[in-house]
Amino acid sequence: MQQTLTQIDLIKSFTSEGLESKRFDKVAQTNRKDLIDAGRNQAIFNPLIDGISYVGTAIILLLGAYFIMHGQLTVGALVAYITYVAMVQTPIQSFTRLLNQLQQALVSYGRIQTILKEEPTIVDDTDPVAFPTLKTGIDLDKVNFSYDAKDNEKRDEPTLRDISFTIPYGKTTALVGHSGSGKTTITRLIDRFYDLQSGDITFDGVPIKKIKMADLRRHIAIVSQDVFILDGSIKDNILYGRTDATDEEVWQVIEMADLITFVKQMPDQLETQVGERGVKLSGGQKQRLSIARALLKDAPIIILDEATASLDNESEKAIQHALDNLLKSRTSLVIAHRLSTIHNADKIVVMAAGEVVEQGTHDSLMEKNGTYAGLYNAQFE
Repeated sequence: MQQTLTQIDLIKSFTSEGLESKRFDKVAQTNRKDLIDAGRNQAIFNPLIDGISYVGTAIILLLGAYFIMHGQLTVGALVAYITYVAMVQTPIQSFTRLLNQLQQALVSYGRIQTILKEEPTIVDDTDPVAFPTLKTGIDLDKVNFSYDAKDNEKRDEPTLRDISFTIPYGKTTALVGHSGSGKTTITRLIDRFYDLQSGDITFDGVPIKKIKMADLRRHIAIVSQDVFILDGSIKDNILYGRTDATDEEVWQVIEMADLITFVKQMPDQLETQVGERGVKLSGGQKQRLSIARALLKDAPIIILDEATASLDNESEKAIQHALDNLLKSRTSLVIAHRLSTIHNADKIVVMAAGEVVEQGTHDSLMEKNGTYAGLYNAQFE
């Protein structure tokens, strides 16, 4: 139901209302059947327990009457005995009515236990160190990684194979290649969302697994092609990068991200609500909002994963200068399909099928007339 409501535009554009209605009806009918079965069982169980209690009381009355007539029991003793039995029966009946809730609680408890038993696969080292002050850069040395590392049948199909290159300190390194070549996977490994299977990633010689994860991620800002927007105000979303920032700093990054005109024309300006997942913003506005958030974080390492993918040419030109100024004083890794945006990169790493096939500057790679030149020429044919 949640997925249907959040994808209503997709459903309408593909006129799949009937299909979704059938899917929902199937789930609803299954739920209806389960509820009827549970109600039927409860309707049988509760009267059965009550009937047993009433039969027990009737037996006591009959036996009591028999003993009274034969002088073996007084009326007062019988009344007291029936009272004691009623006191015992009441909690038993209450307990039986709780059995249905108990069954539901046991199912929920089982699910909670399953979650609690999960152990994180990516953890800090037993003696983690602080993030080093970068002076040389980030080195990837024979990095191998596979998303299916636990699947023995797919271990011979790694996503990355012997990846080795350096991201120099204070320089801009561009990562290019066809979709599926492993570019985004490298950014996830650098931010340690995954652990590599072999090889190493070092920051000024310090292995990534030795660095405290929280400290590592504080020093990296990522602007992804998949923009995550919080259900709140524009200010809330930007402050997510650094909660102690002042309004002056917020306005500064808004201007750098070319959002100043849009924000100032809104009645509530910084307090403008963007809606769930940013439904009130255009694709370009979401992207620029995420760029402003990364600017505010002011991390020494910047990763731009198709950061201008959702911008039109005019908007891209408007913020490219701000991005260039941002990257000049930081160590940056830029993933771009639009090769025109990485002309000035200090270094370009070309990937294909999970491997590094070329490295160099734009001019040197064009002279080489290899994979990069083929990609570049294909975009401008």
